[in-house]
This record gives sequence, C-alpha cells and structure tokens, in this order.
Amino acid sequence: MTGKQGGFSLIELMIASTLALLLLALMLTAFSSLSAASTQSRQLAFLQQNGQLVMNLLYNEFENSGFWAGQSLAQVRQSSSQAAPPAADCRLPGMTHGSFPLTNEPFLTLYAAAAGSSGQLSCLSNLANGTEFIQLKRTLGLAVTPDEMRANRYYFWPQWQQAQFVDRDSAIPAQTLLFPYQHLVLYIQWQQHSTGSIPVLMRKRLVRTAGGQASISTDSVVDGVERLHFEFLLDLDQDGLPDAIVPTADMTSGYWLQQDARILGVRFFVLLRALEPDMRYQNQRLYQLGSQQFAAPGDHYRRLLLSGAVNFSFASTAEE
Repeated sequence: MTGKQGGFSLIELMIASTLALLLLALMLTAFSSLSAASTQSRQLAFLQQNGQLVMNLLYNEFENSGFWAGQSLAQVRQSSSQAAPPAADCRLPGMTHGSFPLTNEPFLTLYAAAAGSSGQLSCLSNLANGTEFIQLKRTLGLAVTPDEMRANRYYFWPQWQQAQFVDRDSAIPAQTLLFPYQHLVLYIQWQQHSTGSIPVLMRKRLVRTAGGQASISTDSVVDGVERLHFEFLLDLDQDGLPDAIVPTADMTSGYWLQQDARILGVRFFVLLRALEPDMRYQNQRLYQLGSQQFAAPGDHYRRLLLSGAVNFSFASTAEE
C-alpha cells in the first residue's frame, strides 16, 4: 500500500497565487491612495503657510501707507535730500519714481504697473509675465533721535520750512525727532528650484551700504507666488469718501500723483502655486483676481487664491 505524498496540488497553488496577487494589488492601491493623499496634504499645507506669509507681508506694508509724520504730499515732494540717490535707482523715464525727491520732477509715494509694460521701473528685469509689481514709499511710525539712527537706514526729518531725507552722517540737532524712511518694490520673478522653475515674490529695498552710499538691495521673500493684482480705492471729488475702484491698468499719472483723485486704499489679490506638480491632479480652474481672470492651463499644479484690502488711514492730499 502506497502512502499519500505531501505538498499542494496545482489548483491549490493557483488559488494561493491569485489571493497573493489580489492582496498585493490591494496593498499597492492603498499605498498609491496614501501617497496621493500625502502629496495633496503637503501641497495644501504649503499653500496655506506661504499664503499667510505673503498676506501678512502685504498687510504690514500697506497698513501705514501715506504716513509722512504730519507732512502733506505737497510738502514731501518739495523736501530736499542730503543723500545722493542709488546708482541703479527705481525710476521711470518721464515720471521720477526714485528714492528721493528731485527738483521739478514728480515724486510718487505709491505706484504699480504690469510686468513688461511701458510703465516698468528701471530697476526691474526678468519679471514674470501676466502679473504686476508695486512700489511703496513711506515713513515708519516709530520716531528716533539722532543717537538712535542706524547706519544702514535713511530717515525723514519733518520741518515746517522744508522736510529733508537724511542719514546718520547728516548734521542734525540733538533731540530732533526723525522717522525711518522705507522705499521698496514687490514683484514676481521665476527662479530655478530643485523641483524646476518656480515663481517667487521678490523685494527691492533702499539701503545704505557700509561705505555710506545708497543702494537698492534684492532678496527673495516668498516662494510660490504666481500672480499679483492691485485695485485702488479713489476719492475723485476730494470729499474723503470713496467713489471708484480702479485696477492698476486704468490708473493714470494724475491718479498716481493724487492730483485728480485721492488714493484711500488698495485691494490686492494673490495667486499661489505649489512648487511641485502632482501628476494625479489636473488644474483647469478659472481664478478671478478682481477685474482680472487667470485660467489654469490644465497643468498639474495646485493653486490658492487669496485677497485682502487695506484702507490708508494716513492718506493725505497733495494740496494739504
């Protein structure tokens, strides 16, 4: 009598192989879903975090726009400077947007334009297409005395005869109150990154070098900012009440000089883009940035649209 041999039959092996393949497929599906969820969560967290950074930056910069230590715009434009302007200053032919006022030339404290337009400042290059930049000039609210002045900054000295822009080496009487002066430009530029080319919010600032010369510094601020758009709240009849909301493209030189209107505030729109694509995701959304629209080109990048508004509490007219 022959005994039974141990082992699996062919049918049993086929059943076991089928179950193993099903289990492997389930594991791969679960891993793929987990990976997709992880990528989505990571990108959304990035967009939320960087969105908060850029919104805080814009709110902080716009909050005290128009503050000139009690001086009107007319007085600011008639002020003098003890400092020479930077060699590569931010200017526009026909309309001076330089760091300090110049005799018989306009001095704009707020200005914006589209990248690549005829209104682009001389200090800007390689800007991202389809977006806007903005230039801000203002004084900060914390007054200092001459012995508290920092070597790398410029200051505004309000005087009833004639205000002046000064630095730490200027001849200033003791106990004089001075206000830190800020001149900056915010714009978007594409830069190379480990994940490819990415949009970056950039900033140019007026600084004073160790040698005492004025200079325009450049630094990266926030990654992933793809679009900026601005709309300005105008008082057209000088009664202190808003009459119109005007996008950057429709702002005139008379508006910027605040001769034809008073700028009471700004609305801003920020579109952020993830740094890396997600091949499981296709973006065909239409984003409404105020009066502008941006249609995602069907790529694989997630985006986040944010908006905000700031009223200029210290806005003043040119005639005051």
